[in-house]
Amino acid sequence: MSAPARGFDFHCHIDLLPDPVATIAACERDRIFTLAVTTTPKAWAQNRRWTADSRYVHAALGLHPELAGERHTEIELLEQLVTETALIGEIGLDGSPQHRNSWQVQREVFIRTLSAAQRLGGRVASIHSRRAAPEVLDCLAEHTTPQRVLPILHWFSDTVTLARQAAAQGCYFSINQRMLGSRSGAAVVRAVPADRILTETDAPFTDGADRESEPQEVVTTVKQLAEARGVPADEMTAILAGNAERVLAFAGFTSIFR
Repeated sequence: MSAPARGFDFHCHIDLLPDPVATIAACERDRIFTLAVTTTPKAWAQNRRWTADSRYVHAALGLHPELAGERHTEIELLEQLVTETALIGEIGLDGSPQHRNSWQVQREVFIRTLSAAQRLGGRVASIHSRRAAPEVLDCLAEHTTPQRVLPILHWFSDTVTLARQAAAQGCYFSINQRMLGSRSGAAVVRAVPADRILTETDAPFTDGADRESEPQEVVTTVKQLAEARGVPADEMTAILAGNAERVLAFAGFTSIFR
């Protein structure tokens, strides 16, 4: 029997890394559960093929808000494919100035995706909320229930007040090293309930000047989280494993814990 996962990357763009097949093999070797998010529904088929035989790496179905303006016609494909997976991401809203012109299309895509997830139930969604957290939370409240859709706010960058509101609505938060390196990000990490924290890399978008980000770095992130929250590293490890087990059980995954 395979050993349990020793780390959890709840948001990684496997298909945007230099060698997806090698990255998946490394995750298998190092026992890193990795949620391989996609940015368009047309990317789903290849990602599913890459991860089909993996115990630790699982593909998620997404339509990134930054691409919604030009790829919004793929929402119908997403609605068809969502029956094939309990994992959804990357989806959400982006209120940055360069993406404001697609705001209404983003909303339509996001709402239709949430509605499909709600209808089917048992869906975990990794959600982008840059400069759009209030609107994301409104959409979640209007179109989902916590009993059927479990939202993970990836790389949350808004206020502590909104983070607490999100937690009250049932959201989890996936934390990466770049987030912990900012004052506002660290404040969010300290403010949200311990039982709502997960780890992520958002690789390759967290590359440093002298390194490429990879799923294995979540093991280091655990230590940084422990320092930020003022708890021993082994306690943080146990908390994160429990949180991950609860989230993945919601989507029907249990084998990586045995």
